[in-house]
Amino acid sequence: MKLKSYLLLGIAAIAFAACNEDIDDWKQQATNEPTQAVSFGGGSVAEVALIDFATIPVDQDSVKICDITAPTSSYKETESKYEITLTANGKEVTLDMDNEGRVLYSDFKQFVEGTFGKNPNNTNVMDAIVTAYTGDGKTAVKNVLTTSGTFNVKTKVQAPFIDPNGYYIVGNIDGWKCKKIDEYHLVNNGGDVYENPVFTFTMENDATKFEGITTFEIKLIPASAFNEDGSIGNWGIALASAKDEVAYKGNFTWDNTGGNIKFAADANAKFYNFTFDLLAGTYEITPLSFDPFIFFIGATDGWSKAEQRLALTDQNNGIYTGYLYCADPNNWGNEFKFQKVAGDWGTEINSGHLTGGITGDFTAGGGSNIKAAAGEGVYYVTLNMKNMSLNAVRITNMNLVGDFNGWNQADDAQQMTWNATDFCFEKTGAGVTSNGWKFTANNSWDINLGGDVNDLTAGGSDIKTVVGTTIKLYPTRKTSDKIYCTVE
Repeated sequence: MKLKSYLLLGIAAIAFAACNEDIDDWKQQATNEPTQAVSFGGGSVAEVALIDFATIPVDQDSVKICDITAPTSSYKETESKYEITLTANGKEVTLDMDNEGRVLYSDFKQFVEGTFGKNPNNTNVMDAIVTAYTGDGKTAVKNVLTTSGTFNVKTKVQAPFIDPNGYYIVGNIDGWKCKKIDEYHLVNNGGDVYENPVFTFTMENDATKFEGITTFEIKLIPASAFNEDGSIGNWGIALASAKDEVAYKGNFTWDNTGGNIKFAADANAKFYNFTFDLLAGTYEITPLSFDPFIFFIGATDGWSKAEQRLALTDQNNGIYTGYLYCADPNNWGNEFKFQKVAGDWGTEINSGHLTGGITGDFTAGGGSNIKAAAGEGVYYVTLNMKNMSLNAVRITNMNLVGDFNGWNQADDAQQMTWNATDFCFEKTGAGVTSNGWKFTANNSWDINLGGDVNDLTAGGSDIKTVVGTTIKLYPTRKTSDKIYCTVE
């Protein structure tokens, strides 16, 4: 790591003499009083005021993270050097520092954001220790002169405002009524919006509703920007296009300084999928030619209902995933088919259609049926409608896992039981805590669920906001188009 030359001038060939030279581009910070200095040989080290990344100029390459009064030294004609070691949340980094307590901003910022995330509303506190070295300037050998006591470095990161309650689309999709309409609501997949800043939404391409529209023009309005009557109270924090162009992907502004987000209407699309990364400032709109769900119908429900379903999880490749309970209560054979439209046999998908093959714990059954070859139970299923292939993994166990049991994905004490009547896994006496927990299957992380308890997703974030001792997991989407759980 190399600091700019003006940072090095006060270091080379100085034997710990305090330097009073100011940095021209340093912007004074002041939000809290420094604490009492800690010992540092014959000198001292003290924390500075809160370091707010939002106040640091974009062209500034260094940041002052402590005040130093140099320790005394009897060494003559030596080169001095400081290092600061920062520790927080089980992570540690050591950074080069000059004799005025300044480090390279890019390295410091990387450690802070990697340790605490990018939520600008939090005050982040790190333990810090400064080490002073001497050397002859000719070899790599470093002699430790002294090490300071522990003190704190406090920061706040810089990030755009992200509304945890989501965003609403306004535009010519509804004739610019500019109202808070649930039908056009974008949300993230659960958890802290600064850890999960991607917001998504799927809109049906309704030919009647959008008649005459050749180019869609929209903006996104944060939920907090609306008045109680549903009208927009603050246009200034709308998400707008950074460029006045018609495109399915691009960049946006967070302050309505750009134009409308524009994309071409696609007559062949059944849906449009919207993806907005609220931290990166990017968006992508994808016309979908695949239905949002594929329905299961078979012996489990007497071949009379199509209630369990797989959800479209990769719209570009037509990949559907989910959990299915396969049983044979009438001794007809544990077999089934799929339907694109629930109850419509004209849209069925059978073993003959699956030219890409059937692998895992499913096989071809009698006639054109598909068979649950591993027997009665819940299966994790992947259906690829692009290459017409099907894969299934039987769920032999479903466990609760989290901080409370050392994230042990194979903890038999937290194993859940399948309830075939209610189509759910359940566990009483659960030990989950607000420190974070999830669901794992087959004693492995390969299949796991997390995120919002009302909309659990594969590989989702840790669940922290809801805890209880009786937990029921409903994975088959039989009564909801979401995978969800209840916690009491």
